[in-house]
Amino acid sequence: MLRRRSRMLAACPLALLALLQGVALAQPAAPQTQPSPAQPPPATPAPQRIAVDDPALAPVPPAPRTLASWDEARAIIDQRSADLVIAVHEVARAEGLARRALAAALPSLDATGRASHQLAGDEVTRWPAGTPTGPGAAGGADVERAPTTLSGSLTLRQPILAPRAWYGIGTAELSVEVAKLSLEDRRRVVLGAVADAVVSIVTAERASEVRRVGLRSALELLELTRRRERLGTGTKLDVVRAEQDVALARAALVAGDEGLRKAREALGAALGLRGEVGVPQTFSLNGIAAEMRSRCTGGRSDQRADVRAARAELEIAERNLTDTKLAFAPYAELSSSLEGQTSLGDDTQVRSRSWGWSISAVLTVPIWDGGARYGDLRVNRAAIEQQRARIGVVERAAELEITQAARAVAVAEQARAVAEQARDLARETARLTQVAFEAGTVTSFDLVESGRRQREAELELALREFDVVKAKIAALLASASCR
Repeated sequence: MLRRRSRMLAACPLALLALLQGVALAQPAAPQTQPSPAQPPPATPAPQRIAVDDPALAPVPPAPRTLASWDEARAIIDQRSADLVIAVHEVARAEGLARRALAAALPSLDATGRASHQLAGDEVTRWPAGTPTGPGAAGGADVERAPTTLSGSLTLRQPILAPRAWYGIGTAELSVEVAKLSLEDRRRVVLGAVADAVVSIVTAERASEVRRVGLRSALELLELTRRRERLGTGTKLDVVRAEQDVALARAALVAGDEGLRKAREALGAALGLRGEVGVPQTFSLNGIAAEMRSRCTGGRSDQRADVRAARAELEIAERNLTDTKLAFAPYAELSSSLEGQTSLGDDTQVRSRSWGWSISAVLTVPIWDGGARYGDLRVNRAAIEQQRARIGVVERAAELEITQAARAVAVAEQARAVAEQARDLARETARLTQVAFEAGTVTSFDLVESGRRQREAELELALREFDVVKAKIAALLASASCR
């Protein structure tokens, strides 16, 4: 009798729990009728959920600005990204320096004009007596010169021996190529940062959603435990454990919501915008990878833009050394000038008018400048060795990044498979724990713990799924060249 009574007491919570959850276990089964072929079988009513209300269950407000597609993100990157804007203007600056280097080897034409008027002073010309052209032909006189003088000249210069200027043209053109390679590499890095920020937002929103589902489940369990306590089938310890589970779920939700806001702000910063920038739920992450495959071409590590730029910078350093050696070479220039001058005055003043056209060649041989050129030689030799060391660092970093990115895809897929298996096991454990708790064979601690582990497994699976997308995008960009 005692054992039978214990079984009856253990069955009471089970019946009460099923009744509260809306499962009609105590109702007699309705007689089964054969449905007609024309009518579908009646749908099984879904179990009613326990109504819970909590402000934390409300989703995070949407961001003030939302990206509609990846094409919109690329357009904003091209217009607002500070890194890309700086890199673009570096290309323009290098092109300007190249044009200036070319100008040093081309002819130059200068025009000068001068007008002068004597405000004070005295300059007198004395014509000898009997001079037929002078105003003092009758006995000599003093005549003033005109105080206003106008002069002008045109000067054409052409270097005919300028090895340093000629060599500098090639160096400047190579600098333009380095700037373009740096722009290409910067575009790759910025695209990767924006894509990572987008995936982080989607991940954070999914994690926030999972945490809200977990908080709702914890609140439902708390409400159910309180009802059991009021009916005398539960204990105060069960309620405290359920409240503790709710507190943990709430804390995780608060941290997750803040992580979502930070992810939105990070996307805005990567795009060069102020404030939060979000993505809609319909945003296709697979579209990001497809778009990058169409615009970026993969290759070996030595074909990456940063590696090629480092090698080009080494070539520039070597050319700078040669440029310093050319500073010892002579320089020759051919110049031609057309000059004219006239003075203005009245008939009592001497006026003059003159013009001339001249051509000259100048040869300059540097002999001694205090040792500045020898110092430049040492500086450029040291710069070459430094750049060679940098090339080794860049090449090793590129190889390591590509290797790790390729391995990260396989690791992420394995982690997702493990997380999916763990999620399935956590679900089954939670179900069996619920059944055992209803049968009275486990405590509320086991029930709460199994629910917590299930929520953690759901969240872990969501994170691992997005890690796969991140890894694939990173692997694509690790060896890509994006123009």
